[in-house]
Amino acid sequence: MMKKKQLALSLVCASMVMLTGCNDDETVYETSPEMWDKLEQLETENEALEQQNEQLAEQNTALVAEVNYWKHNGSTVAPHDFTSQCAAIGIEFDYVDPNTPEAARVMAVSAVAGGDDCLSCHTYDGSGDTGVTPPHGDYGDCAGCHEGHDGGTDPGGPSGEPTDPTYTQPSFAAGAVDGKTGASGASYYGSGSYLNAQWLQAQLDAQVHNYRWSEAADGDTGVSTLAAACALDNRQHMTQMFPEDGKAYVIESKENAIGAKLVATVNKFDDNGTQVETPNIATFGFGLKEIEGEYYTSMFIGKNNTCYNAIMNGEARLSYYEYDPTQFAKTGLEEESRNRGARIIVSTDYTRTGLFAPDWATPVPGLGAGETFKPEDVDWNAVGACNLTFKVESIIPLG
Repeated sequence: MMKKKQLALSLVCASMVMLTGCNDDETVYETSPEMWDKLEQLETENEALEQQNEQLAEQNTALVAEVNYWKHNGSTVAPHDFTSQCAAIGIEFDYVDPNTPEAARVMAVSAVAGGDDCLSCHTYDGSGDTGVTPPHGDYGDCAGCHEGHDGGTDPGGPSGEPTDPTYTQPSFAAGAVDGKTGASGASYYGSGSYLNAQWLQAQLDAQVHNYRWSEAADGDTGVSTLAAACALDNRQHMTQMFPEDGKAYVIESKENAIGAKLVATVNKFDDNGTQVETPNIATFGFGLKEIEGEYYTSMFIGKNNTCYNAIMNGEARLSYYEYDPTQFAKTGLEEESRNRGARIIVSTDYTRTGLFAPDWATPVPGLGAGETFKPEDVDWNAVGACNLTFKVESIIPLG
């Protein structure tokens, strides 16, 4: 209140002097209406500033209390991931996303070169002491072995556009149904289909790299302290915080395909004297590679309906499908979308296909890769695994 009186007095003293008579002893000082309006405006602004000062003082008190709290607890930021966990003990490094295109190229260049097929680095001698026990997950997709097993993609990347067809596309009137190709009129997913074989190969080979902490198994050299964990190889790809529970851990890595791979064949069998055909759908990893200008798909699987049908019927249908439920667009390759992929029409290559004994390592005589055989030549009692190779006849839109 005192401030208001002082402000009013100052304004009055500064106002225009108004002489109201001719008597030298009588002088009257009078404040103009405009000045009174100005006085009222300044009083309102002064009250608002006082309220803001009170609010700022309260905020400052809260910030000082928060700073003192963190000073008392020894850190200004609580660790929330592995890099900040290491930074808290003085070991600093930047997180590197292993699934960026740049990181993927570095990993491809540094991949270990292998032989011509999965068996050059994955063997099973049947003893149970060494090697792997079938079915071995990596057999399903040779792209999961070393660079070289799947033929690899051109270092310069695919040429052309993803939707540029490598094979002549089936074309039918709307509503037409064609059992030979599986086409049924115009495709709803043509804009989201990898019709270019080079682009499809790149997508089939692409993988998501995952890292996590895993308890060290017997014989593994693990680490049990945070300082040691912060010095491990691949530390830059970790987001999960180190457990710090006294147990020994290693960084476990896993590569997964970015899309689902399905194999469709036909079961043909006798059902109480009636010849029956039923569809057979299976999920197996398969790769795509170019050999002398032609494209082939391959998969190493155990003896099952898919293997039997592919050998006995001589054909199959493959589907590659990428689905992203977070996207708004239905399909398309120009922008992020929900549905992408392709269908592949294939025929069995009886020369490049090889059948193996139950040990998954010994070729069945006369039925190994490089030995041309016929379906009737196969004694299925001697077969335990199949290294199927299909020749690509066409690549058509998804759906």
